[in-house]
Amino acid sequence: MKGVPSEYFARVRFDKYTQNRLIDHLLSVDGYCSVVTPNVDHVIRANRDEDILKLYLDADISINDSRILNLLSRKKNIDLGDVIPGSDLTKAIFERLAGSSVPITIIGASDETVTVVKDTYNLSRVSHYNPPMGFIKDETEVGKCLDFMKNSKGEIFFLAIGSPRQEIIAKKAKERGMEGVFLSIGASLLFLSGEERRAPQIFQKLSLEWLFRLCQSPRRLAKRYLVDGLAILPLFLKEPRRKG
Repeated sequence: MKGVPSEYFARVRFDKYTQNRLIDHLLSVDGYCSVVTPNVDHVIRANRDEDILKLYLDADISINDSRILNLLSRKKNIDLGDVIPGSDLTKAIFERLAGSSVPITIIGASDETVTVVKDTYNLSRVSHYNPPMGFIKDETEVGKCLDFMKNSKGEIFFLAIGSPRQEIIAKKAKERGMEGVFLSIGASLLFLSGEERRAPQIFQKLSLEWLFRLCQSPRRLAKRYLVDGLAILPLFLKEPRRKG
């Protein structure tokens, strides 16, 4: 979108939208638009894999999903703009679309999860497809997914299949000439359906949402947060401080 400034941190681009301005733009898109929401884990993996980095850099819109990235970047005098968690953005879009006739397509998540979300946000025109585990490595299954997306005639696509699968599918949709808004939203639907609990506001304000999630699922998240996540530190140290 013209007139929206951007900044880079650890090689990843961040566009400085407010949430309302972003939603206004997305609901007026004519053509194709992809949206990614990088967090610490995404930035680390993007710096380890050039193909993943390219997926994020090629996205039309890239917004900061992480309060930790916000804290680290400010230490280097870098302003990444507002923190807009993917689940907050998804929720706000659903609230805007409640009762409307805008066709939505959801890729990923269970039927039960999608039903709860549809009922909670009064979404009337929802198409849903949940591809099988490991589908991204099977060209036939990827084709089935893309065919469903095209035939659904959705205008807004919520890709809830994890990174980098969702970003890959968004790129392939563009290559097929599909139009619409393609949002990579990760586990957002699990939070909105109540299957996973968001951290209380005090944890969010203190940038400790990761700690709350770790306490909720220690076996699943311990390695990600306590081992893999430390790789953000050398990226932070290597980032030059901006003059200001």
